[in-house]
Amino acid sequence: MAETLLEVKDLAVKYKTDLETVFAVNGISFSLNKGETLGIVGETGAGKTTTALTILRLLPERVGVVGKGQVLFEGEDLLALPEHDMMKKRGDKISMIFQDPMTSLNPVHTIGGQIAEALRLHNEKNRTREQLEARVDEVLEMVGIPPSRKGDYPHQFSGGMKQRVVIAMALACEPDLLIADEPTTALDVTIQAQVLLLMRELRDRLQTAMILITHDLGVVAQMCDRVAVMYAGELVEKGTLADIFTGARHHPYTQGLFGSIPKLEDESKTLLHPIDGLMPDPTDLPEGCRFLPRCPHACEKCKEKQEDIALSPTHTARCHMLERKV
Repeated sequence: MAETLLEVKDLAVKYKTDLETVFAVNGISFSLNKGETLGIVGETGAGKTTTALTILRLLPERVGVVGKGQVLFEGEDLLALPEHDMMKKRGDKISMIFQDPMTSLNPVHTIGGQIAEALRLHNEKNRTREQLEARVDEVLEMVGIPPSRKGDYPHQFSGGMKQRVVIAMALACEPDLLIADEPTTALDVTIQAQVLLLMRELRDRLQTAMILITHDLGVVAQMCDRVAVMYAGELVEKGTLADIFTGARHHPYTQGLFGSIPKLEDESKTLLHPIDGLMPDPTDLPEGCRFLPRCPHACEKCKEKQEDIALSPTHTARCHMLERKV
């Protein structure tokens, strides 16, 4: 039996200002086993990054509010931990690769110094300064950067090399969980392939569990064991990679995502089928199914609250139309 590492239960997060309240995450639940990779996929604004920041307790102060739910990491609720205890877990037990490597690095510190900072903060092995420097060299070599460059500054690196530095920082303490927030968005296709290969090799070598946040289903197909499809702050479909990519029954939003992908082998020259409309306003979400205003199959029952329908022991989708047997 696989051992559960992370379990998110009925999590709801909102951003409150004097003018309005943004309902960013609305009662999501999922779990992640040790050594497993979960892909969270969806359009911009779906709530993917907010979910990651909530796990790490990095929501903006006074604005980001957790309305309800639990984030259980190794059985311990991260949302209930004192900040001092949470700081011990960040970078050591749980690390994150942020979305833009260009802004994730401090421009006035060397890359070696930034990697060493994480090691010093979590120096539970009581390494000497020489041993910390040796670990920095080891981590840089692991991501394909010569240790001789550890004295260089971020502006001296290309975008792909900066992303490798960010990955090195995240993996320096060999965390149990790595959250990667669209780690290849700012990279060209060639460098993207190299970075994904590197992440896959390091994940397998270190047996690190991973949450991969992306809008690219091709990346999901390469990297993930299980997939969660997110829309307007809800997980509308969850399943194994095979369930999502080869299953016959899907949530209409998932169908729309696949319909928006060009097929190179298709010689009929048919046009893509984009999803009509826009994501709903998170300050004024529609009643019932959040996808209702854009769904081509919408009916009166869609105005009611939707529940997860079990399509198989590993596959669920939040759409009442899937209740009927096929």
